[in-house]
This record gives sequence, C-alpha cells and structure tokens, in this order.
Amino acid sequence: MNIPQLEPKLTSIPKVPEEFGEDGGHFYKYYDSIADELDEDMVKSLKAQLDGILIFAGLFAGVNSAFLALTLPEMKADPADDTNALLLQLVTGSNSTIHSADDLPSATFTPPPGISPVNVLFSLSLTLAIISSFLAVLGQQW
Repeated sequence: MNIPQLEPKLTSIPKVPEEFGEDGGHFYKYYDSIADELDEDMVKSLKAQLDGILIFAGLFAGVNSAFLALTLPEMKADPADDTNALLLQLVTGSNSTIHSADDLPSATFTPPPGISPVNVLFSLSLTLAIISSFLAVLGQQW
C-alpha cells in the first residue's frame, strides 16, 4: 500500500519565535505561504459554487417566467368574450341584451380562486431567483 508523502514544507512547521523577528521572519513567511495556498483553494471553490448557483438561478428564472407568462392572462377577462357578445347582439339584430358596459361579460369577471396564490408564488420565486443571481454575480466580481 503506497502512502502518499507530504511535501516537506507541510511536515515541518518551524518553531514559533518568542519575540517578533527573532528567527528572521521565517515562521511568518511560512505562515503567509500556507495562508495564500488555503485562500487560493477557498476562492476557487467559492467561485465554482457561485457558478453553479448562477446557472441554476438563471435556468430556474427562465422556466419560472414561462409559467408566469402562462398563468398571468388568467387574471383578467378575455376581451374576445366581450367581442363575441357584441357580435352576437349585432347578428341577432336586437338591442335588448346589452344596454351598458356593465352588461358585458368582462364586467362580471372574477379570476379563478386558485390562480391568485399561484401567481403570487410564481412572482415571488422569480424575484428571489433574480436577487440570488444578482448576489452571485456580485460574489464573483468581488
């Protein structure tokens, strides 16, 4: 069984000097080199994680906006219903069914009861996805 050998600089840690500068700064140079290596590894890891978050948030926002675009028209009355009612009145030749704008189908329209909470959730999740994308971009540029 082969055991990998550690680099010599990691196996021999210099003695911490009693007073600053006593060893000519050898300990602190060693500490700086180890800290730089660890910082580089941490920065690479965080950038890779932020890349993943950014890709996921972008895809999620795209799919979410498609669902939102699909459900938003359900929140308002279809203008074709008013047009059809007016055309029906013209075709039948009577002027008795629709006396004012309040008699049009759009005046009594109410959205389905479940569509409002769904649209609120879609809008909220889209907002959070865009905010997380913004924060991921800020984190990458920092």
